[in-house]
Amino acid sequence: MICEDEVIVAMDLQMLVEDFGYEVIGPFPGLREAFAALGDQRPDIALLDVRLKDGEVFPLADRLRDMGVGLVFQSGHVYDDEIHAKYPQAGCCLKPINPAGLRTALQSAETVGTA
Repeated sequence: MICEDEVIVAMDLQMLVEDFGYEVIGPFPGLREAFAALGDQRPDIALLDVRLKDGEVFPLADRLRDMGVGLVFQSGHVYDDEIHAKYPQAGCCLKPINPAGLRTALQSAETVGTA
């Protein structure tokens, strides 16, 4: 699952994630759309921008964590220590995204999402 409200960034992330061999749900620009998608499916991993068009992503992240979904936060506004205090198993990637770092974070999150 990808949640990103900047269209070009979302498209780039989707292509990158698909190139890594993952199937993408989304991208979703806001919380409302992402929560609605959870009614139909359960992702293994969620790649979450911290600030979406309709608010911060943390209510969605809480729900996903409770569902056992692996989390990777990506943003220009993310601080690893703050994220890890609330989501100790989550990965963090600062924008602009480093593809190798993103791939490593997704692989780590995959083990959380399938555990």
